[in-house]
Amino acid sequence: MTQPVDGAVAVSEQPVVHHSVRRRRSRKEKPSAPSVPAPSAAENTQPQASPGSLPEGWQAERFSTQSDVDPRKAADKTPAKTDAPSVVPAQAPAPSQSEKNRSAAVNKIFLPLGDGAGIGAFWSGNDFIIVSDRATQMDTSALQGTGVFSAATVQTVGNTTIVAFHFNQLIPLEMHKQPGGWILAVRAENEARRHAVITPQAKDGGLLYPMPQSGRVIELSDPASGARLLVATSVEECLGPLLRRHKLGYEIWPSIQGLVFALEADQIEVRKGNGGAFLDVLGKDSIPVASSAEGAVADDRVDWSWLGLRSLNPAMLKEDYRRRWTQAAMQPPEDRGEARLAAARAAFAMGDAREARAILGTAIEDNPELALQPNVTFLQAASNLLTGNAEGASALANPEAGSDGVLWRGLYMARSGGNPAKAATLMAQGFLNLQSYPESLKKQIQPEIATFIARYGSDEDRSVLEPLPADGRFDLARAFMTLKAGDQDKALSMFSHLASDRKPEVAVVATEQVLGTKLANGRIRPAEAASGYEKLLFAARQAGVEKEVRHNLIAALTQAGEWPRALISVDDDLRLFPEDRIALVPQIEQILQHLAETDVPAGGAKPAELIDAVAMIESHIDQIPDGPAKGKILAGLGRKLQALGLPGKAAIAFERALPLASDDAQRAALGAELAQADIDAQRLGQARRALDETQDPGADATLASRRRVITAGLLAREGSRDQALQLLAQDESDASLDLKGRILEEQRNWPEAVLVVGRLATKNLPEVGALTPEQQQLAIRLATDAARANDWGTLDRLREWVGGRRMSAERQRIFTLLVTSPEDELRKRAQLQ
Repeated sequence: MTQPVDGAVAVSEQPVVHHSVRRRRSRKEKPSAPSVPAPSAAENTQPQASPGSLPEGWQAERFSTQSDVDPRKAADKTPAKTDAPSVVPAQAPAPSQSEKNRSAAVNKIFLPLGDGAGIGAFWSGNDFIIVSDRATQMDTSALQGTGVFSAATVQTVGNTTIVAFHFNQLIPLEMHKQPGGWILAVRAENEARRHAVITPQAKDGGLLYPMPQSGRVIELSDPASGARLLVATSVEECLGPLLRRHKLGYEIWPSIQGLVFALEADQIEVRKGNGGAFLDVLGKDSIPVASSAEGAVADDRVDWSWLGLRSLNPAMLKEDYRRRWTQAAMQPPEDRGEARLAAARAAFAMGDAREARAILGTAIEDNPELALQPNVTFLQAASNLLTGNAEGASALANPEAGSDGVLWRGLYMARSGGNPAKAATLMAQGFLNLQSYPESLKKQIQPEIATFIARYGSDEDRSVLEPLPADGRFDLARAFMTLKAGDQDKALSMFSHLASDRKPEVAVVATEQVLGTKLANGRIRPAEAASGYEKLLFAARQAGVEKEVRHNLIAALTQAGEWPRALISVDDDLRLFPEDRIALVPQIEQILQHLAETDVPAGGAKPAELIDAVAMIESHIDQIPDGPAKGKILAGLGRKLQALGLPGKAAIAFERALPLASDDAQRAALGAELAQADIDAQRLGQARRALDETQDPGADATLASRRRVITAGLLAREGSRDQALQLLAQDESDASLDLKGRILEEQRNWPEAVLVVGRLATKNLPEVGALTPEQQQLAIRLATDAARANDWGTLDRLREWVGGRRMSAERQRIFTLLVTSPEDELRKRAQLQ
């Protein structure tokens, strides 16, 4: 390498032109050269050409036209040549008069840069910069007022040409080589951007970035940021990367043509090498750049680029972070944004997510617009996730990062309580990417990810884990793999051993699996498992797996039939993890169904269990979505309220259940219960309406009899006793006989009452054996009716049938008094005298 006469440090095998707008750090001063021109209409003093006449060397076409004519082939139609390269517009049909009257909007232009010039092109803010390693004079005046390429300037310094186009916003551009120069065009909206996967090659202690027919390397300052850039040009089409790549001491920026290196270390140089751009360092104590090319990681991977990952050892990552943090601190406040982002990425790459989050927070606070950039959002979300703030990592759920972001989407889903099977699948899809992560970061998350995939993944998902590292950090994943393979005894032994691990996140999960496996195998009862889960709650909170343990506790309590305790556990879970509200609906529904279906105590008792069940159902029923299941729970609630002597509230429950009936038969049954509750609440009109609106001609005999009895009871309440008796005349069900007997008793028609109640007693009193309290009361009722009817025959038969059986003392005294005739009483008294 030769030393230029001006004393500047050369970075190319050929003379290099240095363009410098400003510098962000102190370096050895080099002769100042003109900066990249800022495109402005005011700078173009040449007269504006008509839309249909562009200078020779510029080729353009209107929107919707198609022409890429070689200007050399159109020489016979070009004007006389001037000192500047002669150019002509694309050959197209003569414009119509209407086309002449409107501005010509172009979406493609021809740049007469020559056949052998090395070209580089990239975006700098809203400016598109094209660099040529040859001097080319071009006239841009004809482009004014022609559309997106209107604001253009050209600057020629020595043997270098810089063309700059200014746009109001970034637009998709592409470049193609043509004979005599290059085509610059607006890419179609439905056409994907082309880009290259750049794989450097370690060579001669440096890195060779392969390029087809590389040109000179040109140094200039980036107009937007002031960064020191080395643009490696290429004579042939050479696509650059799609995303910014972060290396040790330098970055590779996205480019349309050639490669653009942004240097952060003064010791790094880029020059034209044999087969591409060669990157090397100067000085004995410099960090060798070849080490940053370890592995076969594609820098165009979104996770690799956006997170600032590097294939460096921990010591070098730490040094890289120190340098970037220092550079950020030395920048003027208004220029610290990009430097802080670089420092945050370096912190994340070395495994310090907490520091990365702090740096990002400061950068975004000073420049809120940074938060709108997808790469910044992704880095901030990943930093939040690794520091335990899953709520602040929701941006990872956005599929914007594509297939390269699935690992982080899965990890976010796992930590935020999403679908575990889907989370495991996503992490399995990105597990190969994880293998190339820096060791310090991979060490933090790989065991957790491997364990989650082994626990919740499918057979295909788990296949990416094989073989698991022999490291003890993967013992829990190994135990799950053994369990999924079907060897429960060996897995149980492994989990039992890990239950005493010093790390809470391992010990708690292992203990949880021991309880679950033993419960599934019948080695412990559900109540014992529930007790074990309860004891595990405090440690689970420390290990960050409290939610999973609480879910298992709820399942064990429901399996044990301890419905009130299960519902209390659900409430505790929702208080701590409100996001579980939807996931726990099936468990709440199951618990409420069992509470609602519990039999109402006989005898009209009001035990505390009944009151507690009503309170639990009422306080949780609104968490159940409308449907037949909710209707059944409301119906059970109504029956319990009826048993508590609260017919008004019971009617409200039945009214809510009625629209949720699954069919006409269930609707008719609920209508009957609603009518009965209204009758008991003295709301006879509403009871009549409930019966009328829920009629079902197809109801079975049992339901029809039940509705008939309720209708008759309503008639009796309204004073139509004879009509009620007539309605029940052919109905011999127990409820019908009971109601007919009560109506006859109210009418004091004792002989008929004896016949009806007698038939009821015949059906319900056993021939032998003890009598239940209800049966004892029925015997006394029949005896009372027979005594009032002076039906001694019935009393004698009843005495012989029931008299010898044990009753309560009070009922026995009453029954004996009723069935004893006066003659027998007198005879007994005479014998006593």
